[in-house]
Amino acid sequence: MKVSDFARYVNDRKQATGGGTALNQDEGVLYGDANAEARGVLFCWMATVDALERAATEGCNLVVCHEMFYFCPIGSAGLQPQQPAWRPNYRRLAVCGRAGLTVFRAHGTLDRITIYDAFAERLGLKNPNPGAGWDKVFPIPPTSVRDLVARVRQTMGLKQVRMVGDLDQRVTCLGLPWGGLGLDSNVGYMQRLLELGADGFIAGETDEYGLTFASDAGVPLIETGHAASENIGLELFAQQVQRDFPGLKVATFTRPTFVYAE
Repeated sequence: MKVSDFARYVNDRKQATGGGTALNQDEGVLYGDANAEARGVLFCWMATVDALERAATEGCNLVVCHEMFYFCPIGSAGLQPQQPAWRPNYRRLAVCGRAGLTVFRAHGTLDRITIYDAFAERLGLKNPNPGAGWDKVFPIPPTSVRDLVARVRQTMGLKQVRMVGDLDQRVTCLGLPWGGLGLDSNVGYMQRLLELGADGFIAGETDEYGLTFASDAGVPLIETGHAASENIGLELFAQQVQRDFPGLKVATFTRPTFVYAE
């Protein structure tokens, strides 16, 4: 299978969900050869140096990442000439060049195919209130924030979570600002969830702006982590690729980038 064949496969899967007829503008081959023969594919949340080195070790010359490959300033119109010399970019490019890797990004497309639904399913949420796409919320039996925190920690395998709100407050309808939808740049999405009836949030990644938005709205928010909320669906998609291409080597890299120091 060529990398271009894989791109068509991803696009076909997206179309099957009603997500449009083309990959998003920020998706596709970001480095390497679209016509290369894929000997193996490694799926990762972000194409970090560790993930790229794992791909090389595993014999996977196609790396499929969910998040950006290059670091560049917010608002930058693509990679500028000087930015490959930024240390993280330089180190990633060095591994790719040495190992002959091709890097393919599938961002919103994978959110649509597996990531959002897999996050909801892991949390045990079903039967959302009617809504198009990601504009939906999940009614639950009245549950205290304290019990929600315990459930999130257990189901997500987390030692601790960051949150805002009253632990004794009762929640009856959850919104899921997964991935980075709990960040300050995406508070418009959280507002939409409030309009749909959410009185609690279980988020991927948030920041103090996002936490303050939720706090001042009187709505508790529990943070799981950007990668943690998305790796579930990423691994599911990798399993689906392995099923559809049984002769292709498929690997995943979902090791956390950071740990909490005691």
